[in-house]
Amino acid sequence: MARMIECNRTLDQARRDFSSGRLSGAAIIRVPMSRNAWTVRLSGAKGDAGMLLEVKTLGPHVFNSLDRAVEAIEQIGFSFDQLKVG
Repeated sequence: MARMIECNRTLDQARRDFSSGRLSGAAIIRVPMSRNAWTVRLSGAKGDAGMLLEVKTLGPHVFNSLDRAVEAIEQIGFSFDQLKVG
């Protein structure tokens, strides 16, 4: 039976895993019922997914702007080229 890699990661863990090819993508998701709160969902190379976590709480990292969420994605190593709505 194949072992599934857990994809919830802190920023440092996400950087490490991006560098080793274990992450394939990221998405910015609005926190339900909030106008200015965003989380980052990470996609694993093996089809798994999870959230970008805060180091102190190990809960989902909540960003107060899209710019901050994009900055986190870029710090991991992903390129951010466009924002699509649909």
